[in-house]
Amino acid sequence: MIKIKNYALALGLAFTALPSYAQYEKYEGNTDFTDDDARFKVAYIGSEPSENPSKQVGGYVTMMQMYYSSQNWAEMYDNWKWLINNAPIATVSIYARGAVMLGELIKSTTDTAQKKVYLDELMGLFDTRLKYLKYLNASIPEGKRGRATEGDVLIAKANYYHIYGYGVDGEQYTYNKIYDMYAKGIKAINEEGGREVKGAYIQYFFSVSNELFKVSNDFYREQFLKDYLESKEVCEKMLQLAKEETDPEKAQRIVEEYDRPLAVIEQVFAQSGAANREQLIAMFTPKVEANKQNLAYLRSAMTVLAANECDDTDVYYKAAEYAYQIEPTYESAIGMASWSKQQGKMQDMLTYYEKAIELCKTDATRGRICLNIASSLINSKQYTGALVYLDKAISYNSDLAGRANLSKAAVYTALGQYPEALNYCAEAATADITVSGSANRLATRIKEVQANAAANARAKAAYDAYIAKQKAEEDFWGGKK
Repeated sequence: MIKIKNYALALGLAFTALPSYAQYEKYEGNTDFTDDDARFKVAYIGSEPSENPSKQVGGYVTMMQMYYSSQNWAEMYDNWKWLINNAPIATVSIYARGAVMLGELIKSTTDTAQKKVYLDELMGLFDTRLKYLKYLNASIPEGKRGRATEGDVLIAKANYYHIYGYGVDGEQYTYNKIYDMYAKGIKAINEEGGREVKGAYIQYFFSVSNELFKVSNDFYREQFLKDYLESKEVCEKMLQLAKEETDPEKAQRIVEEYDRPLAVIEQVFAQSGAANREQLIAMFTPKVEANKQNLAYLRSAMTVLAANECDDTDVYYKAAEYAYQIEPTYESAIGMASWSKQQGKMQDMLTYYEKAIELCKTDATRGRICLNIASSLINSKQYTGALVYLDKAISYNSDLAGRANLSKAAVYTALGQYPEALNYCAEAATADITVSGSANRLATRIKEVQANAAANARAKAAYDAYIAKQKAEEDFWGGKK
């Protein structure tokens, strides 16, 4: 089994505690309850009889909340235990604060067997919340904190297991298990619709995918590449929504939640070595041939290869050729354009590029294609052509001004024209909040390069002056002799 090392992850959890508990009486006689839940028909009465069961349960909730506030985990545990066994839909706090408590008990307990007991209870807590999820949600008004979906619960369970299972669950704690838990939660959230996976969870999921890749290498490479593209796409999509948000504060919150995870994901991927050209070529060459009639696979292979700067390789060109023969698309047309460029057939290249734009149905897509074309031209150091297509991108879709200006900043950086590059960084950040983080980071790097260049210029000027002085002295004394 594959082992995982410990991670100190932040608890950016979807669960939030509520200060009050559900009104139990409204569930009396509810026919949705199973026989196992019969005790809840009588206002969740516990092991001790009470004239007012609601007050009895409320007392346990109050004590649990009080011990949570004072971080008295041992005393809180007893109250929490009674509630989870006797009134599991009394309040969401049983789950939100109970999870925090069990995590703290796992950390503070030295007895290995007891740690395992707490871990099992922690995992069971999420299972219990899933069992009673609709009743818990029914007690919370729409739009209020505390409501959750099945996906929210599953992905939070994965995150807690990721953090606290290490060294406690023995051989059962593996990369594979944690990856599957995260993937199950993400899938559930996607299927439920109406909300998105939190940026922190996407980052944690990708970190596990990265660890799997480290230990399995080529066996897992293709899946890791797909995880990267999908994780990156989710963050980019949310940042795009920030741009469309009319409330500046809400837009900024979206940026804060997804910009940093996106940067971490890109950094982890860059350091992973998964995009090694030789290995990608070796991996995809036989697969493209084996799937030359499979348009879906060919398009997927082209996407992965292009995303990893392998859109100038024979295997990419071959995938594009096979795909174009089956059904011309703008993706395969771009691939054919790249192939033509590689062969020095510049007119054919432009023809295929224009064909790619023609195959699009909307200006928004045409604008994105122009950005892709510009990116390809930048990679091949054809900067003038790149600037032309960046302007075209803006003309097709003005919403792309931020991204286009960011690419222009990269072009002028490569040309060593730093003031122009910095101006385009500023324009990009102003035009599009979704790229403001990237623009600011690029501007910082440009200023560092600019400062180094200035220092080098001063050093060279001083050296040239010294040499000139030495030569003048040699000429003088030489003349004297």
